[in-house]
Amino acid sequence: MTDGTKKDLYIHVGVHRTATTAIQATMFRNWKSLKDRGYLYPLGVERHIGVFNNILNNKKDARDVAAMLAQRAVAHETEIHTLIMSDEDISMRRDLSQLLPFREFFNVKIIFGMRRQDLWLESWWAQNVKGQWDRKLCNISWPDFMAGRAQFHWIDYDRYLAHLEKLFGQSNIRPYVFERTQMPRGPIAAFCRQFGLEGGEGLTTHGGSNISLCPEVSEFVRHLPLIEADMGVRLALIEVAEVVDRKVRAENGPVLLIPHDERRAIMKEYEAGNRNVARRYFGRDALFLEPLPDRREPVTTPALPGSSKELMERMMAPFLEEFVKRANKMLK
Repeated sequence: MTDGTKKDLYIHVGVHRTATTAIQATMFRNWKSLKDRGYLYPLGVERHIGVFNNILNNKKDARDVAAMLAQRAVAHETEIHTLIMSDEDISMRRDLSQLLPFREFFNVKIIFGMRRQDLWLESWWAQNVKGQWDRKLCNISWPDFMAGRAQFHWIDYDRYLAHLEKLFGQSNIRPYVFERTQMPRGPIAAFCRQFGLEGGEGLTTHGGSNISLCPEVSEFVRHLPLIEADMGVRLALIEVAEVVDRKVRAENGPVLLIPHDERRAIMKEYEAGNRNVARRYFGRDALFLEPLPDRREPVTTPALPGSSKELMERMMAPFLEEFVKRANKMLK
């Protein structure tokens, strides 16, 4: 620990679409195993969105929360040396200075996963129209989403990390790259490595994979008012859409959303910042090591099938068939 009188607190601030759901589920389900080794994932929740929203929305003082966490850490019969908290929505905030009081009680470290920006944009649109929790984005078309992509300020990693460095010091920032080749043992092991648990040894993984729907099914779901449904109903309808997606995906295979020239232009915008991050934290020029997609890979703009007949056959009928099948089981 940096200060022998304080415990370490690792705050995982994001970003989205970097296996955060699986990470949180794994940390939560392995609570006892982690605690036995001196790591505490506190408050009995998978995701610490509530406590951080309360602080960042001025409903609670970070000093009071930090004091409570420090008291809980010393109350355990096992000696706790490290606490870990996680909420990817933190990364959407432009100013995290309200978290500074945590430093009075802990050696604060920030964990920050980085996915290549072009891939992140594709995944973030698909996730928004699938999950439908944000009214501004849940029914947005792909072209409109891309036209407004400047709002996603947190994927300017150089600028965002500079803000974190100003608050907590560069030596306390733990960024890592969300790429297969840079996570040879997977994303959960890569995450655990940031707080000192090498390879996530002894942890049972949970949470599965929160995959995006393919472009055609994403466009279909985008037109559905899932956001109006209660959460349980919404999740059930998403599962129905995933069944349709598997059928469509088997026919078409994965396709990209961003045209190749536009993709290169997007990454050119982030090139200098990504290089700065790579040099500061990894001692190299390239932040992301995997190449951009080959020009021969197919690209599509999300669209519904061209005719009403095809729409019914490919989307509506399979969706209703699966829905009816599940509804019948529930009513028995």
